[in-house]
Amino acid sequence: MTSFRHVLLFAAFVTAFAVQAAAPIDAPLIVVAQATPDDDEDDPAPAATPAPTTTPKSDTPTAPPPPGTPAPAPAAAVAADPEAQRLVSGAPLYNPNVAVHIVEQKAYSDSKKSEIVLYPVAMQVNGKFTQHFGTMGSFVYHLQENFGLQISGGYNWYNVESAFNGELVEKFRVEAQAATSLLWTWGVMGGVEVSPLYGKFTLFEGTLAHFSFVLNGGVGAGGTRHQLKPETVKTDGTISQATYGDTGARFMGSLGAGFRLQLGERFAMRLEVRDVVYTARMERVNGCNVDDLRALDGKIRMGQDPGTAVVGASCDVDTFTGTIEGTDIKRSNDVPLALNLVRIPSSDVLNNIGLYLGISFLF
Repeated sequence: MTSFRHVLLFAAFVTAFAVQAAAPIDAPLIVVAQATPDDDEDDPAPAATPAPTTTPKSDTPTAPPPPGTPAPAPAAAVAADPEAQRLVSGAPLYNPNVAVHIVEQKAYSDSKKSEIVLYPVAMQVNGKFTQHFGTMGSFVYHLQENFGLQISGGYNWYNVESAFNGELVEKFRVEAQAATSLLWTWGVMGGVEVSPLYGKFTLFEGTLAHFSFVLNGGVGAGGTRHQLKPETVKTDGTISQATYGDTGARFMGSLGAGFRLQLGERFAMRLEVRDVVYTARMERVNGCNVDDLRALDGKIRMGQDPGTAVVGASCDVDTFTGTIEGTDIKRSNDVPLALNLVRIPSSDVLNNIGLYLGISFLF
């Protein structure tokens, strides 16, 4: 009986070896349990324990990472680092194992909000015959995220003829046409503002800043004046101040474009370029037309008070009578200068292109 068991056991090993030799290399192994001498030959053979299945290996080599790519941090180190787990606007920006590529809505919506904008510095950048510096402001009500109504206005506290025009007068005895050198003093316009594009970027290690490209336009009116006499230096060193004449209000239009950088929910910064367009036709100075100024000039030539001249109701005679405040210079000296401006009418369309730098508050 013992010999018969040995023969059966030997036959089982031979059979297992033959099957293993004929099977593919990656095929699972067959394990045969050996019977103990105490087992009865009639006992059922124990079930074979299957070997774990292995995943076939791919013949395609794995592409190496691009040069300069940092090695991923160990999972344990990332889990232990609180900065790696911190979310910045919902994104794990500090986790070295996470690449964030998202497009999402702005964190703070402008819809139904009001915005007050102050431009402390608004300066003309295309000054050829004139130069302007002023302070402007705007109020924007955002009807939608990308569309709003705008009212803007301001005052040019510095508006003079350029040094180039003064040099022409001094050296060549010529000057620009009256309409070309018209000065813009104040303006108020209403219109719209749109934001067709916006984006965001990380600022100062985690602070997200939203920026938008803005376009605006409007129409309105503004005041103008013209220089009558330039500033001069007398032989004794004293300065004779320049004099100006009011040339009335004009229709104005404005087109602008720029960038708006929003920091948080309430504050933003703006950098814009605006082109203010207005008509410039020289017909009146201080409300007086050419006939009024001729009547005033006639009285002066006769040595009479210009205030006794017969002029139209719109002519402000007081601006040509008396003396300039703080001096003994007669205002009547400006009458022939004003007459020279309107004697030959000139017209033009002026473009005052300005750079506007401002801050705004949203509520």
